[in-house]
Amino acid sequence: MQGWTSEMWQAAVIGLIIGFVISYLLLRFTKDSVKKQVKTEAELQKVKNQLDNQKQQLEKHFAESAELLKNIAQDYQKLYKHLAVSSTQLLPELTHKPLFSNELITSTSEKHNNINTDEQPRDYSEGSSGLLKNEKNNE
Repeated sequence: MQGWTSEMWQAAVIGLIIGFVISYLLLRFTKDSVKKQVKTEAELQKVKNQLDNQKQQLEKHFAESAELLKNIAQDYQKLYKHLAVSSTQLLPELTHKPLFSNELITSTSEKHNNINTDEQPRDYSEGSSGLLKNEKNNE
């Protein structure tokens, strides 16, 4: 360090000062963007949590609704069978009426038992419909 002149010292001090100013400015500008990024990530996480919570609530709602509808269907079948059996016992002269006949009860219960639960329901109809159906029939 004995060979250092005053001009070299001045250049080193000026370089050091310029380095401090540039690093201060870089930290100052990037500090705001880092804050914004952290804030945005926190908001994103909050929204994700809300979405997951809402999704769980919807799944719970539809599961409970399906269970309640299933119970209603079973209760309706029990009520229908009860009315059919009671009508034949209490009013034997109306047994020839098809509304509460045992044949109708057994056929509806057989249809209900024969439903294939493995097959998924489709949200479309067989073949074409509407205007396309009419065009094919005309050809």
